[in-house]
Amino acid sequence: MNNNDLIKNLKLGFMGTPSFAAPILERLIADNYYIDYVYTQSGRPAGRGMKNRNSIIYEVAKKNNIEIRVPKKLDDEEFSFLKEREVDIIIVAAYGLILPEKILAIPKFGCLNVHASLLPRWRGAAPIQRSIMSGDEKTGISFMIMEKGLDTGPVILQKEIKIGKKDNFLKVHDSLSNLAAETISNTVSKYIEGKLPIEKQNNVEVTYANKIEKHETKINWSLAANEIRNLIYSISPSPGAWTMTKERKRLKILSASIQKIDGEEGVLLKNQFVGCGLKSLKIIEVQPEGKKAMPFEDYLRGKNFSVSERIFD
Repeated sequence: MNNNDLIKNLKLGFMGTPSFAAPILERLIADNYYIDYVYTQSGRPAGRGMKNRNSIIYEVAKKNNIEIRVPKKLDDEEFSFLKEREVDIIIVAAYGLILPEKILAIPKFGCLNVHASLLPRWRGAAPIQRSIMSGDEKTGISFMIMEKGLDTGPVILQKEIKIGKKDNFLKVHDSLSNLAAETISNTVSKYIEGKLPIEKQNNVEVTYANKIEKHETKINWSLAANEIRNLIYSISPSPGAWTMTKERKRLKILSASIQKIDGEEGVLLKNQFVGCGLKSLKIIEVQPEGKKAMPFEDYLRGKNFSVSERIFD
């Protein structure tokens, strides 16, 4: 059977929700895989009217006339539906619900998860953010056969990228999403044909990428400049690392670079530098409350801040 015949004869399910998953689904469709159904989470309130918007995966599926399911939980009704449809494999990419073991066992070739880290490093909900926050120099995509534990299953393929000095969450997110999309079709076909090694993860090397909590997004100026810089880039542009100004306003800091000079915590130094617990940061771009992002020098122009004054808490 050649590759085209294999693709024609395969029946896939897809589960995903955010923008990370969209290029992956779109590539499978473009490469003529038959997607029998799509599962996605319900949309969240957005915009001025705070109306529920469908997920991006919902919109991709609708555009391509694929059956859509949006359950709040994967209960017995969903189990019966999935059992009846008898797909060969389910592709899962940032779906957001945990798949029960009995659902994982339904497809002939199991459930293939697309995870945004080099497993076993950064299992869990926020692998991209945690890798940047920790100062990792590389990350990647892992294609993993799902089992009961959280991101514990065997890996069949990994693709690696470097994390550049100026790469923020959005840049790394999009790079990994596109890399996964470029790789998904070939990975599925080779896996089905038994041409990929199935390798257990090394449990000694496991780290966990817990969800980013609100309290973590506030900048602590007593930390070293490199720690603050990593926080800024790990959650930029959204939700954004923020500080409270001396005017008691929240200010997001979107980009900054480490400087070797020392200064007091949160104190404005020359050349747009701000002192940290160790060394200092040159602030490059900020976003004041309710306004668009702007260069830090433009922000300072409208302020009464003086050099040697503590401007950030």
